[in-house]
Amino acid sequence: MTTILKERFSDILDKTPVLIFLLIVLVVIVLIVIQRITRPKKGRIPAHRIESDFGEKSYRNEILKSLPEVDQLDFSNLYHKLDELQSLVYQGKSQLELQRSEALDIIDRKIQDSQNQIKNKWNHQKKKLDFYHCICVHYASFTLADSIKREQENIRGIFVQYKKECDRLAEQIDYLSQQIDSSKGKKKYEYMQQHKANCKKHQRLSKLKNVFASKNTQYLQIVKDQNAYTRQYRKYIIKNFGEKGRVWGKRLEKRKADLIQNV
Repeated sequence: MTTILKERFSDILDKTPVLIFLLIVLVVIVLIVIQRITRPKKGRIPAHRIESDFGEKSYRNEILKSLPEVDQLDFSNLYHKLDELQSLVYQGKSQLELQRSEALDIIDRKIQDSQNQIKNKWNHQKKKLDFYHCICVHYASFTLADSIKREQENIRGIFVQYKKECDRLAEQIDYLSQQIDSSKGKKKYEYMQQHKANCKKHQRLSKLKNVFASKNTQYLQIVKDQNAYTRQYRKYIIKNFGEKGRVWGKRLEKRKADLIQNV
């Protein structure tokens, strides 16, 4: 009996290297299969992995990575230009006050350039019928719309500021006119000098006020137009990309509802 056990034990020891080798091969095969199942296609991210909030940098990074590498740089350059525009807008009213028409002209050109690029990309990408390309254009569109809206609010703020100053000066001018009529000599001369200076300032600020009033009206229309383009892109994506498009659309609606709730 002891001899039989020894022989069986010896036989098992002889086969151990073979068993270990087979086990290692089996583990390697399992790992390869798991990797192939879980790994996305090159340059793509499955729809369910785009989970970041719309508008956030993490969402931008995810949709960029979902593109083929050859297109990632192109869209990155567009987003960089939009960031530059946002940076100018975020400088706010003080920048507009300092540079006035120069600041407006720079931002006008950047907005027009961005709008043209986004329209061209949409017309080109729509022909490809590629979900990820289209949502990248949509992201660019609503990012631009947000910048335009912020700039419109800045412009309106400057307009209101100039209007208040013009109203104050108008009251001061009326007061000085009354003082001129009721005064004589040196005092009358002083009132006349103040009246002249205030009229000159009022005339200058009135022109600026009118410029910003006109720009405010213009930018309200630009915001309206850009939002219309963004809605058009959204509807197209939801309608033309099956379940992926519908899921994406629902997430977009949820984000908008959350934003309204937090206002």
